[in-house]
Amino acid sequence: MNPYTARGAVSACIIGASALLLSLASTALAQPLESFLAQAERTVGVVNAGLERDDARRALQRSESDPLALRPELLQARQRAQLAEAQAQQALFEAYVEVAGAYSQVREAELQLRIARAGRDLAERGLQVARLRFERGSATALEVQSAETDLREAERGVNAARDGLALATSNVVGLTGLDLDATEPIARELLEAFRVPGDEALQAAAALAPSVLQVEHALALAELQVELLDPSFAARSQIEQAEVQRAQAAAGVDEARRGVTLLLRSRANTLASALEGDRIAQEALAQAIEREDVERLRLDAGLISELAFEQSRLQTLQAELRAMQAEHQLLSAALELQAASLLPQEGWHDF
Repeated sequence: MNPYTARGAVSACIIGASALLLSLASTALAQPLESFLAQAERTVGVVNAGLERDDARRALQRSESDPLALRPELLQARQRAQLAEAQAQQALFEAYVEVAGAYSQVREAELQLRIARAGRDLAERGLQVARLRFERGSATALEVQSAETDLREAERGVNAARDGLALATSNVVGLTGLDLDATEPIARELLEAFRVPGDEALQAAAALAPSVLQVEHALALAELQVELLDPSFAARSQIEQAEVQRAQAAAGVDEARRGVTLLLRSRANTLASALEGDRIAQEALAQAIEREDVERLRLDAGLISELAFEQSRLQTLQAELRAMQAEHQLLSAALELQAASLLPQEGWHDF
């Protein structure tokens, strides 16, 4: 399975080389990101938000069925239910961000371990070459010592990468409760389906953000209080105080909308930048695979050494890591925008 497909026309030799890279991966059963995102609804924050939403729904039903319920009581019950719905959706989308981030860390840790092992293999070959050259009088003892040091550093790199993978795996397992043997590539078609919402959509989303709803609800209550007061039974000072509170609430609504709109625009800009970064990284990976194919032909023709070819393979793995990191930056940017705006990204909700 090829984790990356370069944009545009991709030759069969590129696909074959990429498949060869993946053959180095663990033979453990791969598990897709979607399986872990489906567990997001079981996280503490999502469960608590769901309980609040369900309780608010029941309270609203009781209020609406009560013939003696007053207008403020009905309004507050409806407001609570609306806010709880939005907060429950936001909690779920935020959990997606957290789970996807944890899964992404495992993917990167897996590849970093592969790179560390490839580096160790390269250091071992380098030491063999240094010793052979020393035996034949074309290298100094200092060069052999340097190669031995490089190998020890490479071994430490493998150990550190192995520990990093264990820690990342423990994190995602603890978060979702699912065991993880190996990760699976994220479908390119889903990543390429991400879209940056227009400004009108962002402004509409800002009006429905939980933080904005809270101040809008305060304004609605203040307006109701002013409407319910009358000079026949309320003091003028009481009426004036209610009007002041309404004006203050109205100002708070405008400020909240501006703040959330600015936040959403920033998140949208981050997504646009991540889309471009992903495109560039994919192109760089395709070029690295092409270079490796050329180096393989040169190796077969006896034009370069095996050591030089192994260096080329290591460079391809490093390009693969950069492309994977760009993917994860794109995924994070899109899911964070989804959580902030509550605008679902195609294919990335309701798992």
